[in-house]
Amino acid sequence: MPSSDVLILQEKLNAFLSIAKNNEKKQRNFQEYELALLTSSGLNELLSIILEQHRDKFQLTEVTLLLLDPEYEFQRLLDSITIPKSWQGRLLFSDSAQELAQDFHVPRKVKLSIFTPSHHQALFPNYTSPTGSIAILPLMRQNKIIGSVNLASRQTDRFQQGIGTQFLQHLAAIISAAIENSRLQESIKQLGLRDPLTGINNRRFFDQRVEEEITLAQRNKTPLSCLFIDLDHFKRVNDNYGHQAGDQVLKQSAEIFDDTMRSTDVLARYGGEEFVILLANTTSKAAYDIAERIRLIVAETEFNISSSQQPLKLTLSIGLATLDNNAAIKTTQQLISSADQAVYVAKESGRNKVHHAN
Repeated sequence: MPSSDVLILQEKLNAFLSIAKNNEKKQRNFQEYELALLTSSGLNELLSIILEQHRDKFQLTEVTLLLLDPEYEFQRLLDSITIPKSWQGRLLFSDSAQELAQDFHVPRKVKLSIFTPSHHQALFPNYTSPTGSIAILPLMRQNKIIGSVNLASRQTDRFQQGIGTQFLQHLAAIISAAIENSRLQESIKQLGLRDPLTGINNRRFFDQRVEEEITLAQRNKTPLSCLFIDLDHFKRVNDNYGHQAGDQVLKQSAEIFDDTMRSTDVLARYGGEEFVILLANTTSKAAYDIAERIRLIVAETEFNISSSQQPLKLTLSIGLATLDNNAAIKTTQQLISSADQAVYVAKESGRNKVHHAN
């Protein structure tokens, strides 16, 4: 065989070896990335892997993550996390699946195409290059879209239709599972004894504490009063101004209740817009005075929901029940049920008032 032919064959062999090594490196990179996703310790770490490590590891110009969050769940979970400034315009949220399709143009299957500003800018707010190629990876759980991971490169041939689609589909499935797992893990953490939104005790804590307080009150023959508090027309706040505004109202309300209480009192978020306060060694008359003071403070408060909107004025209704030696209320269930029924009566009779259980 002529030496020139040997050289040609050697060059081809070297080229094949180079491609093989490059593919092996890509495979190793992906396996490391996949393992990092599946073993991330929490939502914050997972988002960092997707938004930062992905871009660096795979030499991309931009990576964004769009999450479907109609109930503000993801954003609420992130309230306790300091979001890096570098995530602004890269961590995106949507209220509806329809918006994902119509406004963000998220498909149900991986889409590879040339970047078109008029069509893709919503998914890449920080991407300034007029050209390039993009990959939109829909995130699916139980055959429903929960968002998308969006990749951009200034190289127009980086993402071409039909090239690497199966690999990207697998990647999307892994990211979907990791996000769902992280969401569940964060939700489990929140099931402790503190309400993650307001920072006060939650219902689980209250259910434990009320038994202790009743036992103590009965042993010492001292009164124990319970206030059930319900924000009036709270659903209108969420409907008219959004869940974020509703969250601000709940936080500010909890601060008002906390500031009004004594160190021996127990405050908890019972659920939704409902709060409960246990007033140890407090007669029904003294508890009524405290409830009235809370009602008046809230009615006079201007709730700041955002810098761009006018403050809101709200009212609340309070149900009061007291356990003492002379009352018919003797058990935990009777105390809670009586206060709950009393707040229902307060709302039915016009709201913005305190009602004492009979």
